[in-house]
Amino acid sequence: MSASRTEYKFLIDEEQYHQWKDEISQRLAVDDNPGNSGDYPILSQYFDTADRDCYWEKQRRFRSRRKIRVRVYGSETAQIPPAGFLEVKHKLNGLGVKRRLPMPVETAQAFALGDDEVLRGMHDQVGRAGRIVIDEVLGMRAAGHIPSIQIRYDRNAFSSPDGTLRITFDTLLRCRTSFPRLIPDDQGFSNLIIPEDQSIMEIKSIGPVPYWLRQRAGETGLSRRSFSKYCTSLEKHDPVLRGQFQAAKDARASSAA
Repeated sequence: MSASRTEYKFLIDEEQYHQWKDEISQRLAVDDNPGNSGDYPILSQYFDTADRDCYWEKQRRFRSRRKIRVRVYGSETAQIPPAGFLEVKHKLNGLGVKRRLPMPVETAQAFALGDDEVLRGMHDQVGRAGRIVIDEVLGMRAAGHIPSIQIRYDRNAFSSPDGTLRITFDTLLRCRTSFPRLIPDDQGFSNLIIPEDQSIMEIKSIGPVPYWLRQRAGETGLSRRSFSKYCTSLEKHDPVLRGQFQAAKDARASSAA
């Protein structure tokens, strides 16, 4: 399980991206997880109920909420080898907790395509923390959590030596509402989540954010904002959510008539 941490997100333009990336690279080391470059593609498949309960729980600011995510990192042709993960993202009393189970890419792909048996087959091969994730995910699947959207973007990551501070830059955010196999570095995503000249800068901190970072944010006019790749993708491209929006609009119009 990942430690509880506070996350701050910023929607930045191209000029801010280069300015902040240059400054952060002088203060923090490139994240060792993806490899020496710190650059890697991320493909994610999210799960939700048919009524999009995960989406609505966030919009209604539930203090405790969960959703399933399958991730594939890396590329077959780059120095970062592909890796797969199954995650439960849990917001608990305002703090983000992520329960994560590493797995072969082929297993992540099979589960994303609907094969729950691959998780049951792993149950006796992983430790206690892994079994907790598997049991939790299978319980959510039994309760009706199904694939809802796939998202792709490129990430550049930096972190402090003690691991308490991590800063990431996500660019070229795209999504799709179909669910083909999650192939590492798949480029077949055509729906933009935000404009191509914008990026998401995210500060993830265990404990207080360093003073120098807060000071520079104030000096540069960096403004924190709430942003969810998942929710924004659904709002712009999910036919289920669009249908709900339209039904609500029609109901209001009928009531006003």
